[in-house]
Amino acid sequence: MPQMPQQHSLGKSLSALLASLALAAVLHGQSYPLVQKPAPPKPHAAVPVTMTECEGTNNCATWTFLGSQGTGQWPSGEVASLSVERYDAASVVIRRADSTGSSAGLTSVYTGTRHGDRVGGEFTSSWPGHWNEKSGNWYATVERNPIGPPAVMHVCLANCGTWTLDNGPPFDKPHYGSVGANTIVIVESWTRQSVVMNRTDSGQVPGTAVLTGKLSSDGNSIVDGSIAWTWHPCCGTGSGPFTAAWGPAINTVPGSNAERDRGKPPQQQPYVVVQPAVVCIPWFFTVVCGV
Repeated sequence: MPQMPQQHSLGKSLSALLASLALAAVLHGQSYPLVQKPAPPKPHAAVPVTMTECEGTNNCATWTFLGSQGTGQWPSGEVASLSVERYDAASVVIRRADSTGSSAGLTSVYTGTRHGDRVGGEFTSSWPGHWNEKSGNWYATVERNPIGPPAVMHVCLANCGTWTLDNGPPFDKPHYGSVGANTIVIVESWTRQSVVMNRTDSGQVPGTAVLTGKLSSDGNSIVDGSIAWTWHPCCGTGSGPFTAAWGPAINTVPGSNAERDRGKPPQQQPYVVVQPAVVCIPWFFTVVCGV
């Protein structure tokens, strides 16, 4: 019995000590840091922003991605939704579903491997009413330094004008809204290999068209520019060339009809050849003719 008070006192002292240590840890938490293990990094597969995809020699498209979702645009007007299922150092899997154009309803699965900025492999496509499980080869080049449409450029179609880029609403894509009072040109893709723009005219003379081409070697003009009208209520559909330039080369294309007309040479008079009359004289037993 006489030891019990001592044990009770020791217990009280130990409790007080522990309480003091706990209070000190609270008040001076920085002296007793809580060590936590960092969370392991989540695996992240790099997804390309823009790539030029080809199936064969003359069948190339521009694929543009935002995260794992993207859009494919072909110069002939086809548009497809793209979905990246895998894109890492080992393999690539991309699904395609065409929604607009002559191939609407076509679906494809692209599989392959990466080699630096090049991607390639095989694809399998199905198109109801046309074929099932058709296969072929594909390859693509990833744009390491994607380029965008210029802020200002001179363009000549049937008329010449100066186009100013606009990135604001109501569209979620870059567009040229100052082409005319009733004309909007939306930029669908802009790479060195493929430029695709959709034009919509409203007002008294409505219509829709697709402008295609590629960039020059210096990146300051359009090469092989073509405009194809896809709908026109009065004049039917057709196609023709167009030119465009910007940056250091902007003045190689007129910025207005007035500039275009000032640059024309004066009209030349038609060149007329006057044939002199033929004169014939007798010469011994024959006749000699000359001019």
